[in-house]
Amino acid sequence: MWFPSFKSLSIFLFILILISVTHGIAHASTVRFVDGEGETLAEVEFKLHQEIVYLPVETLKTAFDPEMTHEYHRPRKQLILKTKGKELRLRMGNTTVNIDSGKQTFTLPAPPLAIEGQPMLPIHFFRKILEHLDDVEVLYNPNLQRIRIIPKTAWALDISDDTREWTIIIDPGHGGEGDLGCKSQNGLLEKDIVLAAAKEIKKLSEQHQLSIHLTRDQDTEKTLIQRVQTANREQGRLFLSLHCNASFSPNHKGMRLYINNPNGQPRFRTSEMPRFGKKRLNILNQANYLKQSKNFANVLQKELNFLAENPIVITEFPIITLSDISMPAVLLELGYLSNIDDAKRLSNPDHISELAVAIIRAIQIYSASVNQPSKSNGFSERKPSDTN
Repeated sequence: MWFPSFKSLSIFLFILILISVTHGIAHASTVRFVDGEGETLAEVEFKLHQEIVYLPVETLKTAFDPEMTHEYHRPRKQLILKTKGKELRLRMGNTTVNIDSGKQTFTLPAPPLAIEGQPMLPIHFFRKILEHLDDVEVLYNPNLQRIRIIPKTAWALDISDDTREWTIIIDPGHGGEGDLGCKSQNGLLEKDIVLAAAKEIKKLSEQHQLSIHLTRDQDTEKTLIQRVQTANREQGRLFLSLHCNASFSPNHKGMRLYINNPNGQPRFRTSEMPRFGKKRLNILNQANYLKQSKNFANVLQKELNFLAENPIVITEFPIITLSDISMPAVLLELGYLSNIDDAKRLSNPDHISELAVAIIRAIQIYSASVNQPSKSNGFSERKPSDTN
């Protein structure tokens, strides 16, 4: 039987490590620009300088404005950009951006630089300046190196008075000493994470003319009946239940969306009831709102995908938590506490804020669309009284 020499084995291991490292660098060395639908506009290699991401000037043409032109005067280190009918002047090493001969002036956190002889723009330029060049909103996900460019008109939907008076119910799952939910290896509790997310959604809602009510705003235990009663008492028109996930496999990760479909595939094949509740399903309530729940889940999926490493899956099956809710309802699991990466993200307040922003956007889009039957989006909704 042949055994490799120590030298051969060392060379083999070195090659494996080199391939692994270089593959990781290649995977992480691009910024992906996406549109409002999540479709890729451009994927551009970047340079890292003092922990700041720098992109070539041509990125503006491929990801933002195909008509963009630029001139770079190397001796003066001056860069002139012409895009969207405006002229921008920048100087390498200087953080000031002048638009149309000083009519608008902005200061970047990091300056443009000439790297390997070519002018490069810091990631801050795309985050801060593009919104002033066109009617767009720019979102940046530094963890995934992803930039989303969305026309502001995408959010400027005609919200009727009826929709504006909606109450949206946010249901942070679990709570109290008797219902902790799942737990991470370092002691992070599901009940605390979902409550923090719910409070952040509530805070952001005040800036967007949305009426949000929480089924609990403290670390208190609430029964399923109490949560349903709260939703009905507040005359909710949309219900979102927040949870975290757990698995025996530490490799399972990512967000999940669930809809209560009594005809869907049961999640558990044994007689044991899901951890979402302990009562028989009332199939009538959510059956009346299944289409609207799917629509809301689709909007949530689109908004949350920007924050997700992999596309988020929507699953339909009987869910006790949502079965008695008499309005469109979705259950969102924010990540797996049994996964180290997910648990780390969920312990980060910035990530919780990003989740809250995405959820608020989804609520805005859905609520603004349901009372616009002229649009063929299938979002028109019946009021609760219509189902009696």
